Amino acid sequence: MARLGSRLSTHRHDIVIIDDDQDLASSTRLLLEREGHSVHVALEPEAGVELVRAHRPDLVLLDYLMPGLTGADVVRAIRTFDTRTQILLVTGYAEEQPGRRLLAELDIQGYHDKADGPDRLLVLVDAALKYARTLGRLLHHQRRLARLAAAAPDISRLQPAEELFQVALERFVSLMDGSGNALMATANRGLFVMEYAESGITVRAGTGEFAGLSEFAEIPVALHDVVRKALTVDGPTYLEGGIVCVPMCTRSGDRGCILVEAKSLPDADCAELCSIYSGMVVQALENLSLYERATHDPLCRIWNRSAGQRRLVETLQLAHREGADTAVLLLDVDHFKTINDRWGHAAGDLALVRLAQTMVDACRETDVVCRYGGEEFLVVLPSTDRAAATWVAEKLRRAIATTEVRFEGERLPLTASVGVASSPPEAEWSPELATRLVRLADAAMYEAKGQGRDRVVPARSNTPA
Repeated sequence: MARLGSRLSTHRHDIVIIDDDQDLASSTRLLLEREGHSVHVALEPEAGVELVRAHRPDLVLLDYLMPGLTGADVVRAIRTFDTRTQILLVTGYAEEQPGRRLLAELDIQGYHDKADGPDRLLVLVDAALKYARTLGRLLHHQRRLARLAAAAPDISRLQPAEELFQVALERFVSLMDGSGNALMATANRGLFVMEYAESGITVRAGTGEFAGLSEFAEIPVALHDVVRKALTVDGPTYLEGGIVCVPMCTRSGDRGCILVEAKSLPDADCAELCSIYSGMVVQALENLSLYERATHDPLCRIWNRSAGQRRLVETLQLAHREGADTAVLLLDVDHFKTINDRWGHAAGDLALVRLAQTMVDACRETDVVCRYGGEEFLVVLPSTDRAAATWVAEKLRRAIATTEVRFEGERLPLTASVGVASSPPEAEWSPELATRLVRLADAAMYEAKGQGRDRVVPARSNTPA
């Protein structure tokens, strides 16, 4: 196991020599090749420009005075298509030396007098290549940051938790794609796992052969120790087996990590980028948690009363613009106090959770199911008239009555009374329309209870036009 950026690497560079002196060009080539570099030679300035265009080398050693074009002409020609390559002008006579004026006028990194010998040349070459590596890392990091900025909107937008985990994993693989010695461009396997205090390790997202996994036990046994170790590291880490791990920890103490296969050890800049990305994902998870606590019932995991009322107002506003019906159902669990008194509040909580799930399963994705009170639930049905809403209410009533809820071996009796109210397209919009609609459904629900419970009763009238 190693922290990212902890391994040194050797540097091999591409160098182009442009010099009309074939003997000197050949000896310089041998000198640089002994240093481990890949060297290309051009004996004519025009050919040298095309060689640079084809290879985009890290460094060009350019004779200052050649037949046809001067070194200054060649520099200007190269800079029309390549602003990154380092260029050293090489002089043979004192009168050839370009001096400080040309260094200021031309985009070059220095010049070398051939009389100074090979050792002096290697010093200049090493300095120029070191700068080339630094510039390359800066440009590479800039491209990574640009990809990070492009991924930020997909991560930070409000979305269901399942989508957030999957998007975070996929964007991480995409973020590293094409980053040289970082991650595989086409990672076969990737995991986003979380370790919760109450439920242990859970797979929240996967790619490749891990797509669709949800339980820790579904991960191959050979990777169990790798996942456990990944959840204990403090920063981006390269694990045994060619896996890059990016850990994260939420304010609530839940730990998580992204694990993706890697070709080789990513560099230090990549480690910094991984840390930034980890912080961005954690912030998105924190925002999602805050949003869910503010809008969802902590027990039933559906919309709470205030969020349900806001959704109802939004639905009515949209219906007014589009000329559509809107209906609401108000549902109350029958004899709920009896369940709490006989089996205890744990049984009552279980009954509410199962009832809420039954309602969500029976409704459309566009419908809004919320916990309105202790054992009361509100359902908002967009684009639904009175007759259709009554049919939906009866469907819900039957589904609840047939839902089997067992507590300590006993089956809990679970039925509900439902009131139905609707707002026709011609109803005039006002902020009070939602309140009137719920009141009508509430009156119908109490009428259902008065008629014997476990039934559906439509309101006696629609909301006034």
